[in-house]
Amino acid sequence: MSKYTDGKVQKAKSSQQDLIDSGERLSADPDKMSTIGVSVGMQVRVSRDSSADMALYTFYEEMEEVYSSNARMGYSGRARLAQTSTPILVDVDSQVVHPTYDEAEAEANSEFIEQLDERESSSSDARLCAIAPHGGNIESFTAEQAERVFSQLNDADKDVDCWRCKGFKSGGGAFDRWHITSDELDKRSFPKLASIADKGFDYCVAFHGMSEDGIIIGGLASTALKTEIKEAIEDALDGSGIDVVLWASGSYGGQAEGNLVNWLCGGDGVQIEQSYEARSEHWQAIADAVAGVFASKL
Repeated sequence: MSKYTDGKVQKAKSSQQDLIDSGERLSADPDKMSTIGVSVGMQVRVSRDSSADMALYTFYEEMEEVYSSNARMGYSGRARLAQTSTPILVDVDSQVVHPTYDEAEAEANSEFIEQLDERESSSSDARLCAIAPHGGNIESFTAEQAERVFSQLNDADKDVDCWRCKGFKSGGGAFDRWHITSDELDKRSFPKLASIADKGFDYCVAFHGMSEDGIIIGGLASTALKTEIKEAIEDALDGSGIDVVLWASGSYGGQAEGNLVNWLCGGDGVQIEQSYEARSEHWQAIADAVAGVFASKL
């Protein structure tokens, strides 16, 4: 069984500050979640009973409930389901990505899919994975960038894979429905990601979107590598007026070891956060600049 249909979302308790602070987390009874094969850290799809409103969440905390079907969220978590008053009648499903839709079908049906392109190992020991966990309309143009890096390097006979997710929602709101922070994405909830999780990539580059201006280069890769990518993007965007900086503090750093851009390659991850202007007007130039840097390393 992948779903239970008798769920009720209640308010987070005052002690559950991590739930109150995040709209992407929930707590639930561990025994109830185990009936659908979900444990702490995994993602679930929660949908309102008899409603098209749904969203992804991370099962963040075990909470034994008097009524085992209860789950708990903070206000912003409940708002993702377009209802904040409780209880909210819900279905809870362990199947996060749609199992059969292609991209056109996913867009037509406001769905969420996972895609993977793999290249057979070449004579080179160096391997790169280009990823975009928030593609489609979640963070627009990021999946296209990962795909372009794959295409450029694959055509050049380099050893590269490309993993991405794409989420859509008719009328807007794909971010609120499908976004899960990269620090908490669990390979157990994404079959294609799980299939490459132990490949031991030497490098990983993740394309992201942000609400801030400019471009921020983060991740746990060496400063030398991040600087090389920064300078390549600056050259590609010369005259655009878009600032490219190395992450120094605050958000968008990609500094967590649990961020998939880092754990996929054992720490040499590069996270590229981009404004909408950068992505919408220069996504190809940015991707080509990144591909050019890695072409000499693979």
